[in-house]
Amino acid sequence: MIMDDFNIEEGFPTLITFRKNNNDWKHLLLSDALQIKHRLLNEGALVCRNLPLGTAKDFSDFIKTVNLGTLVNYLGGDSPRNKVYDEIYTSTEAPPHIYLPLHQELSYLKHYPKHIYFYCETEPLFQGETVIADARKIYNALDPDVVARFQEKNILYISHYYQKSRFMEFINSFARSHKSWMDVFETDSKQEVEQFCQSNEIEWKWLQGNWIELKHVRPATTHHPITKEIVWFNQAHLYDFNLKLLGLKNFLACKLVYFRPSTRLHEVTFADGSPIARDDIYHILDTLKKYTIPHHWKKGDVMILDNILTMHGRATFKGKRGVLTALTT
Repeated sequence: MIMDDFNIEEGFPTLITFRKNNNDWKHLLLSDALQIKHRLLNEGALVCRNLPLGTAKDFSDFIKTVNLGTLVNYLGGDSPRNKVYDEIYTSTEAPPHIYLPLHQELSYLKHYPKHIYFYCETEPLFQGETVIADARKIYNALDPDVVARFQEKNILYISHYYQKSRFMEFINSFARSHKSWMDVFETDSKQEVEQFCQSNEIEWKWLQGNWIELKHVRPATTHHPITKEIVWFNQAHLYDFNLKLLGLKNFLACKLVYFRPSTRLHEVTFADGSPIARDDIYHILDTLKKYTIPHHWKKGDVMILDNILTMHGRATFKGKRGVLTALTT
């Protein structure tokens, strides 16, 4: 529908285009807060365009004005990011040649964000789309036998993070991929790390050289707390070390660097320790790819996702790409 101050284009994501140079955008967002919440619960993904936002602080103000929840830090997250302002981060610093498959943010934690936001500071010149998919459709599209296995057995996530070291910093100077536990938890206090693990039902073990091993069990699906819809909600496919996920070049590079189980960034099994069939992982990745929808960024775009209903990822790109992100609970 068309209004004096903005135009709404139905779709996935739904595009809300504001009248250019509208300096009363905060008032408009406040007056339409209920509509935004309603649309997110139904559609899962919104994009606001033509708002006069120019800084990370403006992005933060937008999130606070929409008022879907409280901004939180990216604690426990494994993606390499830079913190740029309060709880605002770069979306990811993973190398641009690496495709990031669909996932929900921090779905491997007990306490995960309810919404995730993206803001385009610099639109990519070549590809670099943020890709999204409806997690309800993913659940329904997956082989029922695969879903049943995952629901019955649950997922054991295993992670290893290093203490800051010259060797690992040297490795990351080529391609940022493996974070220190100090970066993951934004602290150099082991006590604070252990408190976080306790609150998220994570088993931890300090290893030689002050590495840390984390193990925790989470379900493969969940129900949305408001709509009660069931969705596919896990990152088993991102924790598995395989060719389809990484590609041959990246797979071989990772094998050379993370050659020991105690230093490998991720591993995944079923909760009882039994292996997850590679065919099941590949089926999941193929299904995610089939339902992937790219969002082509325009400078100033703000995307809001219901982090349970909508999965997201990142396409590869060349040149500059500046996208910020934030989370609310």
